[in-house]
Amino acid sequence: MNIKKILAAMGLSALVLAGAFAEENAGGHKKSEISYYSAPVYKIMDSAKAYTVVYGKAGHKMGTVTIPKDWAKNKPDTVKRLLVRNCPPKIGPYVTIVKKSGEFLKVMLTVPTNHNDKIWGIANENKVESTDGVESVELEL
Repeated sequence: MNIKKILAAMGLSALVLAGAFAEENAGGHKKSEISYYSAPVYKIMDSAKAYTVVYGKAGHKMGTVTIPKDWAKNKPDTVKRLLVRNCPPKIGPYVTIVKKSGEFLKVMLTVPTNHNDKIWGIANENKVESTDGVESVELEL
């Protein structure tokens, strides 16, 4: 009789412990340090030192952001802060800001890379914002 009670107590304690561990790992998910913010791109104005991107905001509004071209260059011991990649067919062009722990990491332009596409334009050098010393960009969504 004692063996049955001992086995029953061990089984019950195993169930209680399993339930306690299950609550600790509920879902087994971790919150990511990486966050993404995207917006549709309407026009990209190309200049010698920067891209001026006209993007969509909530409420049918538009915003602009100036992105230095030298962010796309490979530099030792640093992450490229600008990635221009070709937009797949049937997908509208968009811009994505990537942040890690709330700090700016990089910007990705997913647009047609053919500069003859209607999305591309040429900016007046005198009207492009200066990008000297710019360390991050933000989208006002």
